[in-house]
Amino acid sequence: MRKADDTYELTASDLVGYLNCRHLSALERGVAEGALTKPYMRDAFLNTLWSRGLLHEQNYVEHLRKIGLEVVGIEGAEVTSAAVAETVAAMKKGVQVIVQGALAQGGWVGRVDILRRVELPSALGDGSYEAADTKLARETKAGAVLQLCLYSDLIKEVQGFAPKHMSIVVPWSDFVPQQYRFAD
Repeated sequence: MRKADDTYELTASDLVGYLNCRHLSALERGVAEGALTKPYMRDAFLNTLWSRGLLHEQNYVEHLRKIGLEVVGIEGAEVTSAAVAETVAAMKKGVQVIVQGALAQGGWVGRVDILRRVELPSALGDGSYEAADTKLARETKAGAVLQLCLYSDLIKEVQGFAPKHMSIVVPWSDFVPQQYRFAD
């Protein structure tokens, strides 16, 4: 959560956090408003998980390159207007794979691990996009699906219709995505 003028920018993590613990959302709002300081905790285990997750994402992106897909990465970690504009420009250009695409609409923001072009005409032209996320978990958790749903809503605003599918890529799958129907 981030305060932007008189409104807040919310992410999928904020949504999942709210569903898990409303008090956490109140604390996050206090941090965003400057009334509270976010506690710093050094956790070697979480750092290891984060590093493994990043490596898994990089391996998946390398796999996509090896099978001949055009891959473009959006630099940075924050969702800025420049990153959103760069993402939308890549989508309009029809890039096959966009890594860490930045999207924003109506106070919701997100950085999508992978935006993958599919051959369905849209407001963007001959193609459209679906979201894929790389995860380490052995089972797909509801929060991961909810995160992809938010990304799919953000994609809908750019391309004019909701994606049919969204995917999760796990390390032991030989990079075969687990697909979920967005309408479900």
